[in-house]
Amino acid sequence: MNSLRLRILFPLWLFGFLPAMGATRLMGHSLDWFFGISGVLLGGGVFLGAYLISGWLLKPTTAVMKGTTAVLRGVPPDAHSAEWLPSDFWKLRCDINMIFAKQRQALNAAEQHACQTAQRLLNAERLLREAFTALQGLFAASDEGVLVVDAQGAIIASNAKLDDFLGKPVEELAGRDATRLLSALVERFQEKAVITAWIEKTASSIEAQDETPPLVANDSRVFSLRSNPMRTDAGEIIGRIWIVKDRSAMRVLETQLRESQKMGTIGQLAGGIAHDFNNLLTAIRGNLTLAELTPATNQAGVRDKLQNANHATTRAAELVKSLLGYSRRSNGTSIRKTTNLKRLLADVQNLLKHSVDPRVTIQMRGGMDASYVTADATQIEQVMLNLCLNARDALPADKGVIEIAVENVTHQKPSATGAPAEASDFVMLVVRDNGHGISEEHRGRIFEPFFTTKSSTTGTGLGLSTAQDIVREHGGWVEFDSEVGRGSEFRVFLPRVLNPEQVDDEGPVDNGPTVNAPAGAQTTILVVDDEAPVRSIAMNMLGFLGYRVLEAGDGQQALDILLRSGEKIDAVLLDIYMPKLSGRDTFKELRAVGNDVPVVVCSGFVIDPDEFMILSQGHPPPVDIMLKPYSLDGLSKALAKAVQKPQDREPTFDLTASRAQMAQAPMLVS
Repeated sequence: MNSLRLRILFPLWLFGFLPAMGATRLMGHSLDWFFGISGVLLGGGVFLGAYLISGWLLKPTTAVMKGTTAVLRGVPPDAHSAEWLPSDFWKLRCDINMIFAKQRQALNAAEQHACQTAQRLLNAERLLREAFTALQGLFAASDEGVLVVDAQGAIIASNAKLDDFLGKPVEELAGRDATRLLSALVERFQEKAVITAWIEKTASSIEAQDETPPLVANDSRVFSLRSNPMRTDAGEIIGRIWIVKDRSAMRVLETQLRESQKMGTIGQLAGGIAHDFNNLLTAIRGNLTLAELTPATNQAGVRDKLQNANHATTRAAELVKSLLGYSRRSNGTSIRKTTNLKRLLADVQNLLKHSVDPRVTIQMRGGMDASYVTADATQIEQVMLNLCLNARDALPADKGVIEIAVENVTHQKPSATGAPAEASDFVMLVVRDNGHGISEEHRGRIFEPFFTTKSSTTGTGLGLSTAQDIVREHGGWVEFDSEVGRGSEFRVFLPRVLNPEQVDDEGPVDNGPTVNAPAGAQTTILVVDDEAPVRSIAMNMLGFLGYRVLEAGDGQQALDILLRSGEKIDAVLLDIYMPKLSGRDTFKELRAVGNDVPVVVCSGFVIDPDEFMILSQGHPPPVDIMLKPYSLDGLSKALAKAVQKPQDREPTFDLTASRAQMAQAPMLVS
C-alpha cells in the first residue's frame, strides 16, 4: 500500500466511522457495552469500504500520474498505465519533450553566450585601460607639442611639450578656449602674418593641411605646424588636432647634408673648371713670355700681348667667381629675396658649360616675361645644378643635349588629400635631356635619400632628394616625365612674384662714373696687406693715379703708422686676412681710440657688411668694400670716394650695394 492510498483511506474511514458513532448515540443505545462490539464492526466495515473505494478511485489516478511521469521523464509507460492514456498521448509526450529539449539547449546557449560576452567585455576593458595608459605615456613623452580641440572650439587635451613652447601652461594662457591659445601661439613666432594666415585657412578647412615651412620663433628656434581634423567612422568631424614640431636640430642636420651634397656638386664642377682655368693660365703665361721676347722697339706688339693676357686674366677671374659664388658657405639661415630666375639660370649655364663634354649642346630657353620668385638664390642654383649634372650623367656618348628653360605658368598645386586646388601663378624651371631615361622600377624611388643607380664613385643619391627638399621649403614641388631610351624632363614649380618691388642681384652695382684721383703728393694713402706682390700692385696703381703711398705688412705696423708716427694719412686701403693683427681687429682698434680715418676694405673672401657696422662702435663705417682682384678703375673710384671731404661724402656706405657686390663671389686672393 503506497502513501497516496493511505492518505485517501484515512479520511474516508474517519468521515465514515464518526457519523456512524453519532447515529448510534442518537438512537439511545448505551455506548458502554455497545462501543466495544459495534465500534469494532462499524470501524472495520467503514475501513473495508474506504479501502475498496480508495482502490477504485486511485487506479485511474495512478495510471494518469504514471503516464504523465513517463511523458515528463521521457520513458514509455507500462502496459497497465497505457490502458488509461489516449491513443496519441505518446506523440504529445514526444512533442513536449522536444520543446523542453530545445528550451534547455537555448538556455544553455544563452548562458554560454552571456559568459563569453562578459569575458569579452572584461578583456576589452583591460585592453582599453592598457591602451589609454600607453596613449597617455606617448602623449606626455612626445617631442611634438600637441593640442586637441573639439568641434565647439574647446580644448580637450594638451601635453607638456606645448607648454614648453608657449612658455606657460595652457590653462594659464587660455583655460579651455582654443581661439585664445592659437592667438598666443601666433605671438611666439617672428613671422606672425604668415602663421596667422595659415591658421585661419586651416581652421576653416575640413581637410588636412600641408605642414608649414620651418618658421623662426622669438627665441630663434625653428618650428613647423600641421593640423588634421578628427573624424568618426561615419566621417563626422568631431574636433581638430594641432601639432607644433621643433625642427631646430633637424634644420641643422638638413643644412649640413645640403652643404655636404653641395661640396659633391662642386667636386663634379671643379674638374672641368680646372681644365679651362689651366688653359687660361697657359694663355696668360704665353702672352707674357712673348711680350718679354718682343723687341722694345715693337711697342704695338708688346701692348697686344699684354692685352691678350689681361683678357685671359679677366676670364679666369670670372670663372673662379662663378664657382665660389656657388660654393660660399652660408650661416645656416636661408636668406630669401626676390630673385630673377632668368639671370640665375644664366649663371648656372656658365658653370655647367665648363663641366660637360664639349660635344654636349646646352640650350637656354625662356619666355619674354620676367620670372621673379622669393627664394634663396644659392639654394635654387643648387637645385638646378643637381638636375643638370644628373642629366649630364645620363647623356649618350655623342650628340647629347641639355635644355634649360624658364616659363611663367598658371597651375594647380597638387594637394596631399587629392582635392583640387585653385590655380595660381608659378615659375616653371625645366631641365630636359635626351639621355637613357629612368626605368619603370626606379621611378618611384628617385627622390629617396641615398638611392642611386650610379656607381659608388660617381653618385651619392642625395642630389634629387636635396633638390626636392629645397623646392618644398620654397612652397613648390617637382614633377618629372621619363621614357627609357628617349630622355627625361624635370619640372620645378616655384610661387611667382608678380610685382616685385626690389629685386636682388639684378646686375653689377654701378658706382658712378670714374673719378680721377688728384695729382700730386698732397693726398696720402696707407696700403695695408701682408702679401708683398698684391701690396706692390696696389702701390703702383695708386702711384700711377697720383697719390702719395705708404705701406704696412700687417695690422700692427699699420696702427704704429696711424697712431704713433705722426704721418697725416688721408685714407687706408685695408686687407682683412693678415697675420699678427687682422684687418677686422685693426679697424676695431682704430675706431675704439676715436680715429675716424676713411677706410676702404678689400679682401678675396666674402665679407658681411653688417659686421663692420658693429665694429665701427658708433664711428664712421668703411667707405667701401672691394673684392679682389680689383681693377685700376675700381680702385680709383673707391679711393676717390674715400678722400672726399666729409660734407661731400655719403654719411654711411651703401649696405645694399655692398651686399650685391658680395653676391658676385670673390676670388681667393688674400
